[in-house]
Amino acid sequence: MESEVISNRSRSRSTDNLLSSDSKDDYVVKSIGAFGPWQAKVCVIAAFVRSIGIWNMLSIVFLTPTTQFSCVKFENSATFDVKNSTCYDDCVEYEFHEDLMFEKNLISEFHLICNDGWKASLTQTVIMFGFLVGVSLFGWVSDRYGRRIGLIISSSINVILMLAVPLSPSYWFFNGLRFFIGMASGGTMVISLVFIIEVVGPQYREAAGSLAIMPDGLAQALLSAFAYFAVDWRMYLLEYSAVSMFIYIFIALLPETPRWLMAKGKADEALHVMSTAAKRNNLNKTVNEVQDNILRAFDDMMINDKVIRKFTYLDLFRNKDLAFKTVASVVIWISAGACYFGINQYITFIGSNLYVTVIILGCIQMPTCPLAMILNKSFGRKVSIVGTFSIIGITMTILVFVPPGHTGCTILGIIGFAATCTTFGVLCVYVSELFPTPLRTMAFGLSSAGAKIGAMVAPFIATINPHWIPSVVFAVLPFVASIFCVLLPETKGKKLPDMI
Repeated sequence: MESEVISNRSRSRSTDNLLSSDSKDDYVVKSIGAFGPWQAKVCVIAAFVRSIGIWNMLSIVFLTPTTQFSCVKFENSATFDVKNSTCYDDCVEYEFHEDLMFEKNLISEFHLICNDGWKASLTQTVIMFGFLVGVSLFGWVSDRYGRRIGLIISSSINVILMLAVPLSPSYWFFNGLRFFIGMASGGTMVISLVFIIEVVGPQYREAAGSLAIMPDGLAQALLSAFAYFAVDWRMYLLEYSAVSMFIYIFIALLPETPRWLMAKGKADEALHVMSTAAKRNNLNKTVNEVQDNILRAFDDMMINDKVIRKFTYLDLFRNKDLAFKTVASVVIWISAGACYFGINQYITFIGSNLYVTVIILGCIQMPTCPLAMILNKSFGRKVSIVGTFSIIGITMTILVFVPPGHTGCTILGIIGFAATCTTFGVLCVYVSELFPTPLRTMAFGLSSAGAKIGAMVAPFIATINPHWIPSVVFAVLPFVASIFCVLLPETKGKKLPDMI
C-alpha cells in the first residue's frame, strides 16, 4: 500500500485542478473528523499520563519539609542550653523531632542538616536537571521513532525506577535514580502534549491543548492525599508509583499519530490508523476515501520514493525563520518557568499546613486551563501570551513597592501565579503549532527545557536581598518574553505544518 500510494503521485497530479481546493484542507480532519470519540480517548489518556511527571516533579514538598532537630549528645559529655534547629560544632548526635506528616522524611533519614543541609535542595535540582535532559532527549526519540514509541519508553523507565526509588539505601543512590526519573518524566510530559495537538482539528486545538494540562493541578492536589495516608517517605513514593502503574496500562491503547506516520512516509500504517479512527467516530468514510486523502497529502508534502530524511536538533536552525522561532520560543519558556517557580515564594497566605497548601496551589491551576482555552479561542496565541505576561510584569512591578508581609503581597502573588499558569496553558498550544511535524516534539522539548532552566534559576533569584530585587527581575522577564512573542507569527486557525 505504501509504495502504491507514493507511486500513484504522478496520477494525482493529473487531477490537480479538481483537487486544488480540497488539498488545502487538513487531510486528518477530512479523513477522521476534527474531534470525536477516537480523539477524546487519545486526549484523555495522554492528559492523565502527564500526572506521572507532575508527581515526580512536585513530590519534593513532602520529602523535604521544614524539619525540627536538636543536639542530644556533645563531645566529652558536655551540657549546653540546646536550641532547636541549631547546629553545634561539637555535637556528635542530633535528634529529629516527629512532625505531623511522616515518621521519617528525606531530611531525617539521611541527616540532611547543618553542613549537609544543601543536599536537601540538591535533590530537587537533580530531578529538574533530569527533566531538562529528558525533554530534549525524548523529543528527539519521538520525532525519530514515533510518538507512541517515545511515550512507551519514557513511561516504562519512569514506572520501573519509581518503584525502585523507595528502596534506596543511600542519599546518592536516591538522587541517581531521581535524575533518570526526571529524564523519563520530561519525555512523558512533552510527548503527551504533542500527541493531543496532532490528533485534533484546528478548531479544537485551543480547547484540547489548554485543557490537557488541567489534570496537572489535580495531580498536584492528590499529592496531599498520598502524603496523608503514608507513614514515611518511602511509603509516600510507593503509593503514587503504584497508581502510576495503572496509568501506564492505558498507554497501550494509544495508536501512533497519523501526522507522524505521514511525515515519515508510512502510508500503510497511516491508512490503518485513520480508517479505524473514522469508524470509531461514526464517519461514513470508506477505506478508498481515506486512501485518496493520503495520496493527496503525500503529493502536497512532496514525499518522494527515496528514504525519508531523518531530522536532528540542528534542523531547528536550518534557516532564519526556524532559527528565530526556536530561539524566541526558548526565551519565552525560560521567562515563564522562572516566573512560575519564583512567584511561589509570595504565596504565603495559605499558612503552615502543607496538606492544605498543596491542595490550594493545585486548585488555583485548574481554572486557569479553561481560561487559557477561552483566551486562545477569542484572542489568538500572541495577544493572549502578551496579555498574561503583561499581568505578571505589572503585578511584580507593583510588588517592588509593597513591604514584605503586607496583605498586598498575598493578592499580587495570587494574581501573578494564576497569570503564569494561564501563560503555560496558551504556550503549550502555541509552540506545538509553530513547528512542522518532523521537528514538533524536538522543538517542544527544547522549548520546555527552557522552562526547566528558568525553574533551576528561580530559587536563587528569589532569595536575593533586599526583597525588591527579585520583584524587579520577575517583572522584567515577562516584558522581555513579550517582545519575542510579538515578533512570532500567529497560528490561530492555521493548518499544522507537516513538512519543512
